[in-house]
This record gives sequence, structure tokens and C-alpha cells, in this order.
Amino acid sequence: MYCYTYMAKLMTIEMKNIGIVLDSRPAGREAFLAMQPRLRDAANVELDFDGVKVLTPSFADEFVTPLIEKYGDHITFLHTTKNITVQKTLRFLAEDWPVKIDFQ
Repeated sequence: MYCYTYMAKLMTIEMKNIGIVLDSRPAGREAFLAMQPRLRDAANVELDFDGVKVLTPSFADEFVTPLIEKYGDHITFLHTTKNITVQKTLRFLAEDWPVKIDFQ
């Protein structure tokens, strides 16, 4: 179901493979739980938002926030400036995250 790359403990999650409209808290929680076995040995995580049309704070809070809590500054965000909902949602939630994130 999910497309990911795993090299040298780097996990790249292509968010469009979860969905192009990421819009509910239950869906975010389900996606996070489904991803856990694949993330077990990852030391670094990349979230690639290329192709995502909508990202809501509720989905991101359930999926992205726990990843931030686990990986901290070992998480990278890709293609966040291509879509205003992705950009605004991540910047809004980042205000409460314990680490400063560089959005690309």
C-alpha cells in the first residue's frame, strides 16, 4: 500500500501513496499505525509531499507529530512548498513541535 525507500536506515515515505487528500484524524492515526513496522529500524525519515493535494491539521497531527516526537531533527520534509495546504498545515503544527524544522 505504501511506497517507501529504505537505504542505510533512511526511510522515505511518499505521502501521495497514503492519499492525495489527507484529511481526517482517524485516517492519520491509521496511516501512522500501519507505518510502524516499516519504521522499526529507520534512523532517519523523509516525508515527501509531492503530489499531495490536501493536508489538514487533524491528519498531520496524528501522522506527522508522532514522527517528530520519535525522530526529532532526524526527519526531513520534501516538496512542502508546492501546495499551500501542506505548507500552512505543517507550519501551524510546527509551532508546538519540540524541534525546529526546515521545510523544503
